[in-house]
Amino acid sequence: MKRSPVSPLNKALFERLKSQMFAPIYDYVPVGKKAPYVVLTETTAESWNTKTVSGAEVMATIKVYSEYQGDKEVSEICAGAISAIRSQPLTLTDGWQVVLASVDSHSVERLESCREATVTFKFTIIDTEEG
Repeated sequence: MKRSPVSPLNKALFERLKSQMFAPIYDYVPVGKKAPYVVLTETTAESWNTKTVSGAEVMATIKVYSEYQGDKEVSEICAGAISAIRSQPLTLTDGWQVVLASVDSHSVERLESCREATVTFKFTIIDTEEG
């Protein structure tokens, strides 16, 4: 991989979630922020190439926090995030194109004071500027 799709993907994820979610979206959590909210966390890219196409498999993780003691609120927010990302292809900048998006994993952890859900998306992205 001569360049990385991580920044364009994170920007597209942030904008899509922000435009379609009722919960606040952050790439960091402001001090004292009251839940519910969604945070973009880890993103990793692994290069792949064929004779004619190059690209990356990218794993992007979001975390959802809810102070509601049941799973209803966190589950609804996760479902909304998954729907927002999967509803239509993300548009990336800098010559990157998402060709496949799926949910790789989804979990909910019941913490003492809140619920923390983790959703990891898997993206297959091609580099339209590199061959």
